[in-house]
Amino acid sequence: MFCLVYKSKAVPDLSFAQIEILLEKARLFNSANNISGCLLFYEGEFIQYMEGNQIKVLKLFDKISLDNRHTNVQLLSHGLIEKREFNNWSMAFKNVHGKNDQLQYIELLVDSFLEKDTSIKGPNPTSKEFWKITKGLLDYNRELKF
Repeated sequence: MFCLVYKSKAVPDLSFAQIEILLEKARLFNSANNISGCLLFYEGEFIQYMEGNQIKVLKLFDKISLDNRHTNVQLLSHGLIEKREFNNWSMAFKNVHGKNDQLQYIELLVDSFLEKDTSIKGPNPTSKEFWKITKGLLDYNRELKF
């Protein structure tokens, strides 16, 4: 199993409706290609975690890198992992905006994650814990909606 994390800056005129359309297409593509992951949108930036077959994830990242809905695409980490973190999500998503305890916690996590050195590194305990906690909060929020 392979994972990849990148961040990018959304173009200024990108609307939430456009993000929702992007998510629909991404979820269909990811389901068809056995890719799972999470996309966070925070203060005009995307942070995405993808996992799956290495060749498929790298091809998808190449395609994403050329997308004109964002700029300044920076690969943060990539490498082999033992198991999927987002096995039940073709593409989890959270617009990290608003005020509640879970969102404030994710905001702190994202701030901390973005402040780290951006040189390419393999998955490490800190980044693994970040995505594990993020998944837990998203799972919890999903359960509350039902």
